[in-house]
Order: sequence, then structure tokens, then C-alpha cells
Amino acid sequence: MADEIKSLKEEIAVIKHLLKDQNERMTKLEMENNNLKTALSQVENDSLLLKDRLVDISNENRVLKHEVTDIRKQMTTILKDLNLATLDKQEEIGDAFRETAVHRRLLLPDAGSPSTTPLPVEPVAFYAYMSKSEPTPSNHHSLIFDVLKTNLGNGYNKFSGTFVAPFAGAYVFTWTINTNPHGAHFINLMVNNAIVGGTLTDTQEANDYDSDSNTAVVVLSQGDSVSLRTTGASDRAQIYADVHAFTSFSGWRL
Repeated sequence: MADEIKSLKEEIAVIKHLLKDQNERMTKLEMENNNLKTALSQVENDSLLLKDRLVDISNENRVLKHEVTDIRKQMTTILKDLNLATLDKQEEIGDAFRETAVHRRLLLPDAGSPSTTPLPVEPVAFYAYMSKSEPTPSNHHSLIFDVLKTNLGNGYNKFSGTFVAPFAGAYVFTWTINTNPHGAHFINLMVNNAIVGGTLTDTQEANDYDSDSNTAVVVLSQGDSVSLRTTGASDRAQIYADVHAFTSFSGWRL
């Protein structure tokens, strides 16, 4: 009897141990199951986010497709316009070449006739200014611009202040006269002995300065002389010249 009781106790102890192990395994499985549920929930959330992102990407892709389509249409229009412009330019160039060819044929001399090729035109231009002021120049005084910077054609004389036309033609003359102090100067542009232009520089106060310029276009014969001079109405002011205010005279053939 005692042996049976002992055997039963041992079986009960074994069963308890098995139940304990079983409970521990169940607890572990429950924890793993909870972890899996948590992971599955995270996966589901991530899946929803991915779906939303996929929808956004799909919408962006649709917009980009429309933009690409519009750009292709614009490029097609630009290429068409460019082709038309190129054709128009080619036609203009072709017309210009044809006109040039016709012009050249018209300029070519007939066989046996003297050559009609125009001779090259020699440039004529001068520019000069005063190196120092002229205090109270007298009436009908020729102005001399003694610093000669440009003299194509050698028409200007810096010692007399006179330009002599080396060739016939239309010429432009321009001049700038500075004066001070109180007084006035009437300046005439002379072609030979004829007045063809003029300026008035008038300083109203004792410490005043004035500057006036003018331009004239005249037709000259070869040998005509051009100069600037004061008039009978000029009054006591000096003709002023320094590095800050050039009193100058220039001209050129058109």
C-alpha cells in the first residue's frame, strides 16, 4: 500500500512538472502571438501608407504625362515655326544673292567699253583743339586749334586754323566753344568769305562759364577753305580751353 501511494505521488509530481512546462510554453506562445499581431498591425499600417504613396505617385505620373504631352506639342510648334523662319531666311538670302548678281551684271562694262569700276574714295577727316585759352580775342579773329589729333587727307592746317577741302563733296563740320568770365562771343563758321554757321557763348556773371556747340553740313568744291572766327559783336570774354573743357573744331567728308 505504501508503495502504491509513493508511486502515485511520483506520477502526480511528473504531471505537475509537465503542466508547468506546458503553461510556460503556452505563455511563450501567447507572447509570440502578441508580437506577431503587433508586427502584422505595423505591416498593415505600412501597407496603407504605401497604398497612399502609390496613389500620389500615380497622380504625379498622370500630371507629368500631361506636361510632357504639352511640351511635345510646344516643341512641334516651335520646330514648325523654326522651319518656316529658316525657309523665309533662305528665300531672303537667295533673293539677296540674285539681286547682287543682277547688280553686278549691271555694273559690268560691255565688251570694248571703258571700265566703269568706281575709284576708291580717300577718307577726309580732321579733329583739333586749343592747347590754351585766348584772352579777349579781337573782332574778326580767326580761331586757331593748334593741337591736331586727326588729319586724314591733310586738309587742316594747325598753324592757320583753316581747313582746305582736298576733294569736292559734302562735308560735316562741328565745333565747341567755351568762354569765361562775364562776356559774350559770337562765332561764325566761314566758307571762303561766306558765313554758313554760327554760335553764341554768353557768360552772365563774372565767375561764370559757358559752352556752346553747333554742326553744319556744307557742299565744298576742291580748294574751298573753312575756318572759325569771332564777329564784330564779340565782347571781352576769353575763349577758355583746358584739359577739362576742350574748345575744339572737327570735320569730315560724307
